[in-house]
Amino acid sequence: MIPSDADAAAVPLSLVARVLVVDEFGEHGLASLREAGCDAIHNRALTDGTLAFAIRDLEPDILLVRSMRVDESAFAASDRLGLVVCTGATTDGIDVAAANRRGIFVSHCPARSAAAVAELVFGLAIACDRRIPDCVAAVRSGSLAPVEGEIASGLFGRTLGIVGLGHVGQEVARRGLAFGMHVVAWSHHITEERCDALGIDYCANLVNLAKLSDVVSVCVTANEGSAGLISEKFFTALKRGSTLINTSEMSTINEPALLAAVQAKGIRVGLDLHTTEPAARISGSLAALLAEPGVLATATSASLTRQAREAVELDVVRSVRQWLERGVALGCVNRTTATSAVTLLHVRHLNLPGTLAGVFEVLGRAGINVEEMENVICAGGEAGIARIHVNATPTEGQLAEIRARAHVLGVTVQAIQQEPDRS
Repeated sequence: MIPSDADAAAVPLSLVARVLVVDEFGEHGLASLREAGCDAIHNRALTDGTLAFAIRDLEPDILLVRSMRVDESAFAASDRLGLVVCTGATTDGIDVAAANRRGIFVSHCPARSAAAVAELVFGLAIACDRRIPDCVAAVRSGSLAPVEGEIASGLFGRTLGIVGLGHVGQEVARRGLAFGMHVVAWSHHITEERCDALGIDYCANLVNLAKLSDVVSVCVTANEGSAGLISEKFFTALKRGSTLINTSEMSTINEPALLAAVQAKGIRVGLDLHTTEPAARISGSLAALLAEPGVLATATSASLTRQAREAVELDVVRSVRQWLERGVALGCVNRTTATSAVTLLHVRHLNLPGTLAGVFEVLGRAGINVEEMENVICAGGEAGIARIHVNATPTEGQLAEIRARAHVLGVTVQAIQQEPDRS
């Protein structure tokens, strides 16, 4: 991949990019990657233990992964790897902290499978309400008698409470309205305006949502703030005989409190259980929960539709193209939203070689670090503006030295307003 002649011109990444694809990925997606000029290698035989060796041997520029674990050893295996694109429902299998330490971007495209997840939400909701698995089992056993137990409540006119109003939550809301349900939602970042735009009602807190809802759909992204979000207090407020559907990580739910609510209040439950371990087995409190007759579960099935797979593949190819053509990581999950930059330098300069190198040399000698920068060239290509975010304000002497550099046309300084802490 590296020219043997040290003086030969470097070959742009977009012309030689190697993409290593692991887990499942469609032939159409692979063909699209190759049409984009990529050397796409699809290896289904790789495991968590052999991935690092493959990266070392193949030296991919981009890694596409669905559910396989990508750990520190994989990131350290080659200095060419610059982007990991996760094609699965979550990035839980990727050691994002290790990627951060190596300066490797991790991208995700969950919006493309949101409709599929929302469809499973309603599949589970209807199955819980109408006891479809029990009915099917009875008919298969030769019985045409109605299944004993409480008659179905029906969904029309009931209240649907949505926890988390991201891509999936919004798709669930649209389908709830189509079913003739009254829809209320709560999210960490919810606004009344956002709810109004969807034609649903804003709910100020989770306890109120639990009190109002006949069906609850939990569809939040798993993170540190979501652990135990659906708590004992929530289940205490939840209506007797209501239904809870969870397509998020089980860490979002207090399992003992859910089990107690199922046993004491007749709560019906539909779960899509996530795992990155193919050989994982159900045990402990989860096994006790799944033994209850009112609890249904699928295993990592929410996004498993052909439509979702094809949509994800298109999004992945688009992400790869953007990375190769513009250096932009679409759907990046590990780009910081706040740096230690306190000052923004606007450097107007002639578009000539070495101009910005001179600016950086002055900043480097002063011990001032560049946190981020953008260089925009004006029409005609003669001059441009570099917007340089730095972690300290240069002195007047240092600014004078930058202004005196060849081809620098002018420098202005702007203080950066730090975002307030909302944690």
